[in-house]
Amino acid sequence: MRLEGEHARAYLAIAVAMVSISFASIFIKWSESPPFVLASYRLGLTCLILLPILVYTGGHKTILSFRRDEWAIVLLSGVALSFHFGLWIVSLSLTLVSTSVILVTSHPIFVASVSHFIMKEHVRKVAAVGIVIAFIGVCVISLNDYAAGGSSLLGDLLAFVGGLCAGVYFLSGRIARRTMPLTPYVFSVYGISAFILLVSAVAVGDDYIVTDGRELTLFLLLAIIPTIFGHTMFNYALKKIPAHIVSTSVLGEPVGASLLAYLLLPGEVPSAWIILGGALVVGGLYIVLTRGMPSGRTSGGELDVEDSVRP
Repeated sequence: MRLEGEHARAYLAIAVAMVSISFASIFIKWSESPPFVLASYRLGLTCLILLPILVYTGGHKTILSFRRDEWAIVLLSGVALSFHFGLWIVSLSLTLVSTSVILVTSHPIFVASVSHFIMKEHVRKVAAVGIVIAFIGVCVISLNDYAAGGSSLLGDLLAFVGGLCAGVYFLSGRIARRTMPLTPYVFSVYGISAFILLVSAVAVGDDYIVTDGRELTLFLLLAIIPTIFGHTMFNYALKKIPAHIVSTSVLGEPVGASLLAYLLLPGEVPSAWIILGGALVVGGLYIVLTRGMPSGRTSGGELDVEDSVRP
């Protein structure tokens, strides 16, 4: 596949995002804060970091000029992101980690189906094969975490719905990025999600005020690396790359996280299952990212270097 201009930048953004989101599990494992508190701080700090850029580029004026339909898609995306974080976190305490990971990462299949049949973005057969191969790889990696014990139907359901929410997040981002500049869009989505997670933390009785320097540093790292250079880069790519391709690239996270865990966490030695699963994921991603683009140009305008103000 020959890449030029906007598409080359979009694929570079996906590559940066795949590496960046792999750091999330490492920082989360190092943190001792409650999940809702951690996720809320992560997104709240992201908004604070983006705020000067938003104001400097006039993005705050763009937000004020959002139409009702644009606000509707922003709200949908923000709610979906917060529910994805929240439901998956809760599911981990109710079901097996392996089961939760498989169910929460099933969204590429959902996204591909919606993209093909509803959004009319043709999903090539070779891309569908790549998605299945990559998903099988995630399942193989998850088997490494399998342990004897009971599994809760509620936990499985929450993980599955969390995966669907991730799919809605990517699909709504694909729709929004056709007309909405990057910074105003992600700032609004992250802000809505941070507020919902804050309310969730208060509702379950978590102590929301964090003053420990180490924890605040981890929150900041989560905001910068897996959020700004991860989620934001995925949203950047969504303007030129179909949602099912961007969604599938997220499956690279378990591979990157396993490699980083081996390098940064003592005793985290990858097993043969992880190596085999990682090879399947990488192979599937290679197929999707190199052969999965529909022929011809995709819808969605130009990708500007300063993609922060309405064209």
